[in-house]
Amino acid sequence: MIDICPIHYWDKETPEHIAIEAGSVRLDYRTLDRRVASLAQQLARSGLMPGDRLIVPAKGSLESLLLAWACLRAGVVFCPLNPAFPIAQQLNLAKRLQAERVCQTESDHHYPAELTPVSLDFLAEADVREPPVLDSNQLCNTIFTSGSSGTPKAVLHRVGNHLASARGSASLIPVDQNSGWLLSLPLFHIGGYAIPFRVFLAGGRVILDDAPDTLAERLEQQAITHLSLVPTQLWRLLKAGFTPKRTQLRELLLGGAAIPAPLVAQMTSLGLTPKVSYGLSEMASQVCTGIPTVPGVVGKPLPGREVRVIDGEIQLRGETLFCGYLNDGVIDPALNAEGWFATRDKGHFNADGALVVEGRLDNGFISGGENIQPESIEQHLVDHPSIAQALVVAVPHPEWGERPVAFIDWHGEAVQEQALNNWVREALPGFMVPDAWLAWPPGLGFKPSRTQFAELAREQVNTV
Repeated sequence: MIDICPIHYWDKETPEHIAIEAGSVRLDYRTLDRRVASLAQQLARSGLMPGDRLIVPAKGSLESLLLAWACLRAGVVFCPLNPAFPIAQQLNLAKRLQAERVCQTESDHHYPAELTPVSLDFLAEADVREPPVLDSNQLCNTIFTSGSSGTPKAVLHRVGNHLASARGSASLIPVDQNSGWLLSLPLFHIGGYAIPFRVFLAGGRVILDDAPDTLAERLEQQAITHLSLVPTQLWRLLKAGFTPKRTQLRELLLGGAAIPAPLVAQMTSLGLTPKVSYGLSEMASQVCTGIPTVPGVVGKPLPGREVRVIDGEIQLRGETLFCGYLNDGVIDPALNAEGWFATRDKGHFNADGALVVEGRLDNGFISGGENIQPESIEQHLVDHPSIAQALVVAVPHPEWGERPVAFIDWHGEAVQEQALNNWVREALPGFMVPDAWLAWPPGLGFKPSRTQFAELAREQVNTV
């Protein structure tokens, strides 16, 4: 399937409508179309061919966003990395992708000879004579999984995956020309990379998250109508005095962690009920989306996605399904014999046909003969009115084999351990009460590594 690039489409329909807002810089669709066209031409002149992979340490700058869409037009595979990664780690990931070129839109590292720098003029514009087309089968980007349960994997997508993802998302979260969606998640995360597709298909506005003001201030001052957050970001926003009535916000999408019932209740009381989403890199972000009613319910599958549960495991396929994992130039489709992707996520459908996600099968462990799913403990913990986020890991135990240990991030006043023990016992069996309560480590990303937390727990807990 061939699609006209949505940026070019809106250039012809509403050329003066603002497409990107980046601080004091505002690009209308005509200017955006011409800058993307110029960058695509520059990529070709630099020797990059369709299918070549370009490393881009990118979080969410204007230059990074322009380059991502220029790569789409040039057929170059956009490979964003976290710019905070050490050079050695970036080189290792580039080697796994067999990428030889790098464009530094948000870093000034000096790279060894393994990566050749690509210099671009991001202010240049070019005429767009022929309507630029996007081939749905064209390879377009890689996203590294978080590695929260192991080694990060390079997820390879086609253009069609993202177009189908955006169209399915719009069936439940409408976007129009009056919409302004804040790019609050990084481009190296699937949730961030997906936002411009949703916005540009609708002719709306992408608002970049690079202003000096706090998010609460920006929401009151700017025309931000759509916002994607993880629960801890929303807790911080509420703590800063946020109320939807003083903003233009009409859609709030939560994901990435257990959704606290008190958080949903507080937002609903303020007049804006958030939506909860289950998604993953392998499915180009959203799979199911719905209204959070009871813990774990993430709604019904969006159009273009198919979901089934086999032996307790969630399996997926559809138009948004990735090409496979890319490693050393080889693509592993990672599908079973029936063409389904087995997620290793545990779940079931409720009586209403909505998906309930219970956690990762790989995270479960046995303690004294009892099966423990850490996410079940985490979900109950975040329903405590003083807890912003919680993460539970297993540590070795000489008698029971393994025991749960909990890390707690407070957004309210901390409570005593005995009160926490009682809170867990109210809803869960006694063997699921964590043996230790540890402070949340500072300076972690919005999607913490469970492996890293397990190492920290073993260092802090005396298991002898």
